[in-house]
Amino acid sequence: MQSAPPRAEVTVYSPLFSPFRQPLDGAAVSIGRASDCTIPIKDRYLSRKHAEIVAVDGAWILKDLGSANGTYLNGSRVERDQTLKTGDRIRLGDTEIVFETTDRNTDRFIAVADTGGASPTIAIPVHEIADRPEEQDVARLQTLTLLARELIEDRPMEELFGFIVDRVMEHLHPSRAAIALLGPDGRSFTKVEVRRQDKNDASELTISHTLLTEIVEEKKALAFVDVSVDEKLRSAQSIIMQGIHSILCTPLMIGKAVVGVLYVDYLFTQRSISEDDVRLVAQIGRFAAIKLETTRLREEAIEKRIMDEELKTASNIQRRLLPVAPTGIDGYTFVGRNQPCRTVSGDYYDFVVRPDGKVYFVIGDVSGKGVTAGLMMAGLQVAFRIFSKSDPDPASLVGQLNVSLKENLPQSKFVTLFAGRLDTKTGDIEYVNAGHTPPLWLRENEMVELTETDLLLGVVTRAHFENRHVQLAPGDSLVLFTDGVSEARNAEGVELGAELPLENLHGVKAEAIARAVNDAVLAHVGDAENLDDDVTLVVVSRSA
Repeated sequence: MQSAPPRAEVTVYSPLFSPFRQPLDGAAVSIGRASDCTIPIKDRYLSRKHAEIVAVDGAWILKDLGSANGTYLNGSRVERDQTLKTGDRIRLGDTEIVFETTDRNTDRFIAVADTGGASPTIAIPVHEIADRPEEQDVARLQTLTLLARELIEDRPMEELFGFIVDRVMEHLHPSRAAIALLGPDGRSFTKVEVRRQDKNDASELTISHTLLTEIVEEKKALAFVDVSVDEKLRSAQSIIMQGIHSILCTPLMIGKAVVGVLYVDYLFTQRSISEDDVRLVAQIGRFAAIKLETTRLREEAIEKRIMDEELKTASNIQRRLLPVAPTGIDGYTFVGRNQPCRTVSGDYYDFVVRPDGKVYFVIGDVSGKGVTAGLMMAGLQVAFRIFSKSDPDPASLVGQLNVSLKENLPQSKFVTLFAGRLDTKTGDIEYVNAGHTPPLWLRENEMVELTETDLLLGVVTRAHFENRHVQLAPGDSLVLFTDGVSEARNAEGVELGAELPLENLHGVKAEAIARAVNDAVLAHVGDAENLDDDVTLVVVSRSA
């Protein structure tokens, strides 16, 4: 007979949503983009059925299901089944999953399970408690006053949960007390703190679906009194009912939303539970919810301020990394522009002027946005500056960049890039397009889209890149841009496309062309704040 694995849960972190915890129930837990997965994650770098965590011989095993972009355990790609241990970190695309075992008797555990249809002895809608003037005796008013005073002091969120439960134990003297925050599904818990009077009590604390549903949907504070003689509750498998005399449970509410529960129970005692006791617990729940919410908002504000400062610093550094376009080159004008849709951009452009007068220029787009893409963009710039020193042809240069990126990019990332080398004496441009948005060749009587392209960078190490040529005649321009231009959407979701209004700009300087492209993008989307991708331009113009 196969032994059962330890109780376990995973915490899922993704840039697409807030972190959440997921208990590992059943023999297999599937992960992927498909909606029927146990843990569905709409990460475009995940396969429909990407990976699986299965119970095998008393352990949890991680399996990769032949995913295109791979599954990584603690930084190493999963080539065969791997046994998981507490603290292991699983990477799938942009998503990270942390695995943890949970001791069945731990004081940080609370379970939800099925139950019979037991009815509460006392049920009071929370809005009645909030609206009704206090009719508490002096002792209960003193309890609320002391608790409110104790909660005034600011504490870190991690300490606050334990502090609240400790105060509940101190003021109400229950056998057990717990505070728990609800997960996104409204049926499981993401954060739990439990306390017990009896330090030797190893029983599992379990809340029934029936109880939880009534608290969440009806928004009521509930009491089950003398449950040891209630046949329905006594026979319910979801609560360890043996010896429980009474249970009180109230929702934690922020506005009209239930975000968690406060639970207390009394074991082996004949303490009488009254309606006033239910109201007292509900009031404590109100205090706890308010304090938890204000603490969350305070910590988020601090984190946001720190993050904003860091992003502002990163943005300033990045803008310094992007070069000023070359000037003073007889017969040519150049422009490089970048407008991030966020503080930090994953787009890249650069110019390098060689001693023989040739000019390298490059434009690139790192997959994704934000800080990660910005860091990769900085690494790409360093590699470009180093490799261009030996004056390679564009195909050789891009081949070197590809090898470097393949060694350092995460499995799910890639780069599109256009690199060219201009001979200022002849106007010849030798170039390679590695999966980048086709540039526009602005000629005297036509505008040509250069659609030929090779494989994008960072996908395979051994990739072939081909040198191609464009001959700039006097007045011609080469206009390069990222997909933030061609895919800019208006309010109706219609993309701008590559049909830019440049037909009458033959013979003008690069700055005027760049301004025309920028104006076309803003006219299409309405305002710079409506941009949903970085906008980057490079223009190389030969004077008429």
